[in-house]
Amino acid sequence: MASKTETCVEELPAVPADVTAQWLESKLGHRIKSVSLSLTRSIFGTASKLFFTIDYADEVADPNSRPTHICVKGVFDPAMAKSQPWTLDLAQREAEFFEKLAPLIKNMGYPRGWWGGKSDKQGIAIMSDLVYEGCMFPPQVASYPLEKVLDGAAQIAALHARFWGQSQEDHPWITNDYDACAKFIIEPWDTVVREPGRPKLPAYLLDGTRVKKALSKYFAERNPKFRTLVHGDAHLGNIYFTAEGRTCFLDWSAFHFASCFHDLVYFVTTTQTVEARRAHEMEILDHYLATLHRMGGPKLDLSDEELMVEYKRAFMNHSVWFTCGYDLHPKERVDAFTKRALAAWVDHKVIEVVEAYSKS
Repeated sequence: MASKTETCVEELPAVPADVTAQWLESKLGHRIKSVSLSLTRSIFGTASKLFFTIDYADEVADPNSRPTHICVKGVFDPAMAKSQPWTLDLAQREAEFFEKLAPLIKNMGYPRGWWGGKSDKQGIAIMSDLVYEGCMFPPQVASYPLEKVLDGAAQIAALHARFWGQSQEDHPWITNDYDACAKFIIEPWDTVVREPGRPKLPAYLLDGTRVKKALSKYFAERNPKFRTLVHGDAHLGNIYFTAEGRTCFLDWSAFHFASCFHDLVYFVTTTQTVEARRAHEMEILDHYLATLHRMGGPKLDLSDEELMVEYKRAFMNHSVWFTCGYDLHPKERVDAFTKRALAAWVDHKVIEVVEAYSKS
């Protein structure tokens, strides 16, 4: 967990060059002799990840009490911050995660945090560099065997069980910024889905007005029976595997209270081919439900029609992949996830189920 999180009056680093040894020293609380930025591993996307190696000036009894290899995450691309203003909200949210939320999560893996801070123009989290812990990361597109997906589903169930039935009333600082971001991303639907090179959609999904109306309806009518705290962005690109093979989750910038199936369908659909998802989907859902109950959540099963309706409606969260910009994720990933999401929408008649749903 992070040592602390601050709401900063100071101006936080805005570009990579601003992350200096002096600045890091002030946040980590140890004198630094030198620090080197690994430009070959710096990653830019909806948030930037900068990787540093630190040489400290003093020795300490316990080397594990401070990091030698770190990842500094924030919005370090001014052009991105201007064109996609919602990325700032995500960065600020992740900075808060390490102090306020991480200490409450006991049965789900995530990176170790050392400091988090936010200002009105930035949000920064300092985390351990997972590469030096022997962790492995998925490629842009992959499909994992059933045992890996079952492990991830169990991790998600553990998070959900811990916060089952809770809401923003219990944690006022946890606002729902996801819905607004999703609506922002799909706003140009009619134009983006027709761009050359984008995956081809059936005629009924070329109607942006219909899709946007369905997404708004889903957000307004989530079934509170299945409400919990969700990771919010649990796709393939936000997971990693420890040296022991455990599935863990990155990028805690979109957590909010919503339907539990938000995370599950996001994870299952993006980590498997269409064929694998179709073959194992109900087995994975059953494993999730059993783990949820074992971890202290409610006892639910696949025979519950209300549950299955909520499960199918949760696939609406995949709408963001259909219009996701190639500046946010590589084209290879966006196109693959769009095709996987499209197959799930067709299989489960997602739009139709959302439109037919009546909130009682």
